[in-house]
Amino acid sequence: MDYNKEPNLAMNAGYPQPGMYPPPPSYTSPGQPVVVAPIATTVVLGTPLQDTPGATTCPVCKQNIVTRIQYTTGLLVWLIFGVLLLFGCWLGCCLIPFCLDSCKDVDHFCPNCNHHVYKYKRM
Repeated sequence: MDYNKEPNLAMNAGYPQPGMYPPPPSYTSPGQPVVVAPIATTVVLGTPLQDTPGATTCPVCKQNIVTRIQYTTGLLVWLIFGVLLLFGCWLGCCLIPFCLDSCKDVDHFCPNCNHHVYKYKRM
């Protein structure tokens, strides 16, 4: 039996015949520079959150929001209290920083899911 004239069909079943597909692309030869493209990332820049409600994206619910703020006693309030106390304002004037929102730290919350987004510290 001459195998060159009559190919065995059971042997070649399911496999491509030689010359049926083009050869694979050649790889870079040594000396050619390899170009690596950077991965694109999306960075959302907004105004920094300070002592007023600000527009941002909530990291939990992924909604564009205007934050809800809440004032909390921070280091600046206690520092002003201590300085006023040292200078003789011990009759009640040293408690004024606890009443002023402009001395307090600001917590920013998401109005949708109530997640704590950011804390603006005065000091």
